[in-house]
Amino acid sequence: MSNRDDRVLSILKILDEHPRISVKRLIELTGESTSTMRRDLIILEEAGKVRRSFGMVTVLDDTNVEFTSPFRYRTCVEEKKTICRLLAKEVLKDNLAMFIDPSTTAAYLPIFVVGGTLRPNSDSLLGSHAIQDIGMFRPQLAIVSCNTIDYTGAYVTDMEQAEIKWQMMKNARESILLVDHTKFHSEYSDYIHLADLSSWSTIVTDARPKNAFLLKMKQLGVKVIYPGFK
Repeated sequence: MSNRDDRVLSILKILDEHPRISVKRLIELTGESTSTMRRDLIILEEAGKVRRSFGMVTVLDDTNVEFTSPFRYRTCVEEKKTICRLLAKEVLKDNLAMFIDPSTTAAYLPIFVVGGTLRPNSDSLLGSHAIQDIGMFRPQLAIVSCNTIDYTGAYVTDMEQAEIKWQMMKNARESILLVDHTKFHSEYSDYIHLADLSSWSTIVTDARPKNAFLLKMKQLGVKVIYPGFK
């Protein structure tokens, strides 16, 4: 692979199946040179994703790291498309006004861009101007995403992102959460609390969550949409 994001994604996919693996084996599986592998592992190590020791690579618990949007566009692509198809089929209607947050999950939906400062490599419009623009609207829906989710709520890694999402949810009549199955955690979620689970009327995901989660959502009155749901 010639693209760094593609290479790193390939390494992460391997590490997903082999949380502890030798550097030598990684080189064999990816076909990369020793020097290129070293540079890519440094990126992952600095991001807090892996630890290198004595020729071995070990996956660390999830941390508060936000990868660039070009990288995130390449991850869980089919899962994101599934979520957007379910959202379009089960929730969205003609002539519906909505906020859509700057996530790669929601990128498969049409968007209207507000003002603000564009963050490089993130595709996010942030800052006071963006919040001011959002405050002018009162749409039916706010469609947002998160980095991780557990039984205490949804979490993100960036405070500015959280402020935009908070304003969107505050001004909308109803909020929808888009979250793929890889973001469900029993613990070790990201440290910026976006909102309690009861803040959303609907959660859309690409796979059936655990029964305990579905039961909690039923108790909270939150609808959960996933492939094959009834």
